[in-house]
Amino acid sequence: MKKTITFLISGILIFIMNTAIAQSKNYLQECWKKQAKPVQSTYLSLAYTEKLNELEHSFEPWQQTHYIGKGTIWSNAESFLKSDTITTGKRLYNSKTHYNDSTLLFVDYGDEDFFPVTQGMFSDYVFKTARYSPATLIHYFYQKKVMPEKEDNSPFASYKITINKTLVTLFIRKADQLLAKVTTLGNDELFGDVVTALTYAEYATINKLYYPKLIVVEKINGKIKDEVTITGAQIMNDAPMLLNKPSGYVLKEEKVTEPVIKVEKHNENIHFVELRHTGTRVLVVEFNEFLFVSEAPLNSANGDLIIKEAKKIAPGKPIKYFSFSHYHPHPIGGIRAFIHQGAKIICSDVNEEYVNYLAKAPHTLLPDSLQIESKILLTEKIKDSLIITDGKYELKIYVIGKKSEHTNDFLVYYFPAEKLLFESDLIWIPKEGEIRKAGGRQAGLYHAIKDLGLNVNTIIQSWPIEGYGLKTIIPFGDLEKSVNLK
Repeated sequence: MKKTITFLISGILIFIMNTAIAQSKNYLQECWKKQAKPVQSTYLSLAYTEKLNELEHSFEPWQQTHYIGKGTIWSNAESFLKSDTITTGKRLYNSKTHYNDSTLLFVDYGDEDFFPVTQGMFSDYVFKTARYSPATLIHYFYQKKVMPEKEDNSPFASYKITINKTLVTLFIRKADQLLAKVTTLGNDELFGDVVTALTYAEYATINKLYYPKLIVVEKINGKIKDEVTITGAQIMNDAPMLLNKPSGYVLKEEKVTEPVIKVEKHNENIHFVELRHTGTRVLVVEFNEFLFVSEAPLNSANGDLIIKEAKKIAPGKPIKYFSFSHYHPHPIGGIRAFIHQGAKIICSDVNEEYVNYLAKAPHTLLPDSLQIESKILLTEKIKDSLIITDGKYELKIYVIGKKSEHTNDFLVYYFPAEKLLFESDLIWIPKEGEIRKAGGRQAGLYHAIKDLGLNVNTIIQSWPIEGYGLKTIIPFGDLEKSVNLK
């Protein structure tokens, strides 16, 4: 019996000792020794290729623009330089970057001059470098003496720190003390809480330095995936002078945009709320017992501003419907504020899943009204057209879709009584000078109007009402002239 008790006590003591040893092991330091320390005074030069995918102003939600990139980086514990090209189709763009602990110089793709770098961009860039080499980020964590998260049975030791407004986490494998993954959690004004994950694989060594040859990048909570492949590596004593620091170099102050709002009453039923700080004109239609709103640019805060103005226009009348001309950020960005108000969201088969995603997306880092108080998403489906009426006044909504040559879910709003059409951003006729030949989007709108047999005298455009020198109240004759020009 005594032997059994002695054996059990010995086993417990061994377990406690092993646990203490495991907890006392500084995985970050060991990782730094392998992946950053060997390039304290030299540079790791890496040649790479990459598959880069971006969400741009595409025809459908989640449709990606694909780029192929290649370039060279030079990195060490405190510096990162990059010279690269990206191509899409037949278009080729170059960029150059020079980063260290006091400077970020950046010439963007297709530009010749330095990009105006803000303090926030500079602060964030230390984790941006990890897309190609994690050495600089590992050194940053090591210098900050970041402590590990609570020990558990996970195969990874994790270390977290907030950089600027982004939570950055390193996952270091306990087995070999190499960095397995980096995640960043930040706020996106449209998508809310957004996680980017970089996974490192196929480690190789050069002069006792460990570096990954494959980096998989998952963006927007896994919706988009990139790949970086290292094709060559060497240790160099110096890095090239890609960019010369200009005299008087300073980081730009973060720009704080103050809301500028103007309300115009077109007639007893039609009102426009101009959010001039976003360059957007919002449509508010007053019916006998309710309101209809179209367009809410960029974020929930702007949605709240529109709702506030709508309540001033017609106190006591609920916003029964919210519609967006298409899924791009300027028309749809403030949708969550209207979901919180209980408005029916007009959507189609093309964008219904996207609307659901935006409605459910967590916004814990910068809570909006829908995050603070959850509400059920209410929708009204539109297929080809939809009539909004109170029995007396009428608004007709039409799906022109791919005819817009802009998106496949594009809507226009027609008021028969006024012979007025409201649309988002299809017409590009200058306020001054000669009318030019219509482009695809402009011609597409004209032909859609003709195909629908609409009697239109005036077109009012939502965006851009600032900064482009364009007409946004357009006689139909101007549109027709632009299409018929030879």
